[in-house]
Amino acid sequence: MPPRLRTALGYGWLALAVTAGLAAMLRADFLGAALAGLSGVKVSPRFSGGEAAAVLDHGTYRTIVGRPVSPVQFGERGEGFVQVNWEPAGALPALLREEIDLFSDGGKGFYVTLDTVAGKGTYENPPPCVEGKPKLKRTKSGWAMRIKTMTTREKTKRKGPRETHS
Repeated sequence: MPPRLRTALGYGWLALAVTAGLAAMLRADFLGAALAGLSGVKVSPRFSGGEAAAVLDHGTYRTIVGRPVSPVQFGERGEGFVQVNWEPAGALPALLREEIDLFSDGGKGFYVTLDTVAGKGTYENPPPCVEGKPKLKRTKSGWAMRIKTMTTREKTKRKGPRETHS
């Protein structure tokens, strides 16, 4: 093969590789999602907030209550969370007050309040399994609130050293 033809083919290959690299970077979201979908890999509920357990439509916006998420793969750990999403962001009122049924069991829920202007959230009369303050985050499509929960097994665990009698 003549040297000039080899050089021309080398530069042609370089141009194709650079073009393909740029195209891949520009379409990285689509390409990554397509490859992940083909492989069967799913995003952990720890990061995504879990599957939707209930969707409440309010006309201009909707509330999505996720299934309870436990951070361990095998067995049951005491800590977990339930994520509540409100979307779309443009249609949300300045102050939201909504009753949330954490475990989607039809039982009486408790109220959460979201101030979209100040970016603050609070609970009203939370059940004993709810711990700490809500964690709020502004997302691309609206707001997300994570409600930290403890299982009843963990809540009733005895505190302090155990005494033994011989």
